[in-house]
Amino acid sequence: MDEIDLRILRMLRDNSRQSLGVIAESIGTSKATVSRRISKLEEEGYISGYTLTTNSAKLGLMRALLGMEVVGTSVETVIQELRKLEEIQTIYKVFGDHSLICETYTRSVDSLYELIQNKILKIPGVSNVSVDILIERMVLNPDAELDILVAGATGKL
Repeated sequence: MDEIDLRILRMLRDNSRQSLGVIAESIGTSKATVSRRISKLEEEGYISGYTLTTNSAKLGLMRALLGMEVVGTSVETVIQELRKLEEIQTIYKVFGDHSLICETYTRSVDSLYELIQNKILKIPGVSNVSVDILIERMVLNPDAELDILVAGATGKL
């Protein structure tokens, strides 16, 4: 990975639908070079996918993070049960106060309560669930991981 790869990653992060021509012109290289580099970044796992960000509030949905303690059973067993719940978008294995953190979408506080009480707390091994309802997302530095990578490579950390 070099400075050109990092510039490509930054441009794709800003707009993953950016044309090869626009990227190439901005970086000062050819479309073929950009195409080869993107393919290599994908093959090597630096790029794991392209995504779409929606506005959940506009869609009439509420987002929440649920922290869960797992006791008396394996975390993997609980994850298999959580996979069955359509309200859960992402599951994070974590170190800290919780065993798992789940990103969820529901239509209301009442439906979030129902999810927790009637589905999640009925999963064997889930002993406690904490709730954080997400109000607003503020991206401070979308390139933080790339900035830290560069700083580490240049000894700035």
